[in-house]
Amino acid sequence: MPTLLHIHSSPNLGPSVTRSLSSRFVERFSASHPDTTVDVLDLAADPLPHFGPANMAAAMTPPENFSEATRVAVGRSAQLIDQIMRANVIVLGVPMINFTAPTQLKAWIDHISIPQKTFRYTGPGKVEGLVVGKRVFLIAASGMDYSTAQGKAFDFLEPMLRWQLGFLGMTDLTVIRAQGMRMFPEKATDIMAAAEAEVDRLALG
Repeated sequence: MPTLLHIHSSPNLGPSVTRSLSSRFVERFSASHPDTTVDVLDLAADPLPHFGPANMAAAMTPPENFSEATRVAVGRSAQLIDQIMRANVIVLGVPMINFTAPTQLKAWIDHISIPQKTFRYTGPGKVEGLVVGKRVFLIAASGMDYSTAQGKAFDFLEPMLRWQLGFLGMTDLTVIRAQGMRMFPEKATDIMAAAEAEVDRLALG
């Protein structure tokens, strides 16, 4: 029985493009794979604390000497890592904010990027990702269009996530983008329709 992890990172709890598109993907995927278990993680409705001193202490302190704050921080990371390890399919809804991913998603990445848990060093300059065998669908939205050569120079969302997820072993990544709806408001309906069609094609495939 496959498990799908649906991650919302948009701080917009209302009419969000990524919430709409990623939920559409999950609905279509679940319909075509009826034995799927869906696990939802909403990083805006239930935000994670930023990676802080208690997390750092875990790398420098024997477990028997952990403070209560460090035990809580380590436990939180362990839960998030267990959650992603159980998933076969991961659907990330990610809006671009200030040219990159929202801080909510960065906090999640920090909590799951733990040596010996999700990656390990195998030699000088060599790293092995341990989060393997996952199909990842990144559904991203931006008001501007970053598909041109000039626009790509200012896109710090997709390259960062592609590299960071790949570092952890998640190299099977498919990207669906809805971009330019504020830049070209007259084309917003067509842009959204094209993204929905791509979502349907991939989710039902």
